Amino acid sequence: MTARLRDTPVQAALAVAAIAWLIPLAIVVLGALHPASGAFTLAPKGLTLANFTDVLKSTGLPRLFLNSLIVTALSTALVIVVSSLAAYGLVRHPFPGSQLAQFVILTGLMLAPAAVIVPLYSEIKDLGLLNNYLGLIGPYTALGLPVGLLLFRNAFTAIPSEIFDAARVDGSPTLRTYARVAMPLALPTIATVAILQAVTSWNEYLMALLFMTDDTKQTVQLAFVSFTGQFSTQQEKQFAVMTLVMLPVVIAFVVSQRWLIRGLTGGSVNR
Repeated sequence: MTARLRDTPVQAALAVAAIAWLIPLAIVVLGALHPASGAFTLAPKGLTLANFTDVLKSTGLPRLFLNSLIVTALSTALVIVVSSLAAYGLVRHPFPGSQLAQFVILTGLMLAPAAVIVPLYSEIKDLGLLNNYLGLIGPYTALGLPVGLLLFRNAFTAIPSEIFDAARVDGSPTLRTYARVAMPLALPTIATVAILQAVTSWNEYLMALLFMTDDTKQTVQLAFVSFTGQFSTQQEKQFAVMTLVMLPVVIAFVVSQRWLIRGLTGGSVNR
């Protein structure tokens, strides 16, 4: 009983924080459901889904969704594969200088994309990757590797070494042990890396704005800029665009919440 009373202020504070976070989200969704006729208000007399269909039919939003899906899916897959292989090698097959290599990679956690945007833009331009999916997939993957390496390293370190020893005794090659032993045991981490990388890639704005000037190659985050003029006097349409853009991220967090928590805390307790 005492412990429950002691936790009450914390729970109340968390509830207030959750409500404060949900209020802007509710305003956006309510605005998207606002009827097109009449003055805009947060207390409309009726709600409608027509704004969503109008936006999808009158804009290039479906194409922007496809572009973002391609870039996000490929960068996420690359981060999972490359960072897990690197982490597995560093944990199970250390070499002279492996700690230094790991440190150098993890320094990428402190790297702000805006700090390297000028040389990065120059490099992308020289490689002829402007208005090319690879121009975003490459930087997104590189920026996501440090986080992936850190989480997979923690996950593989938490796996008892006896499991890997048993696989080696059975004659399992290194890559087979990685694919059939390490990765299945690191499923929560895979889900965590996937959701973090997917959300980061989906929400990224600056590089997409600079590297994708072709309307057919722009990502969904640029919809806010592209359609502001078109719907300058139709706030309900602007809210509909916002809702559609953030909907995949919200769904991803809701669906993967349990895996996300397990993946972030994996390896936090020494075995």
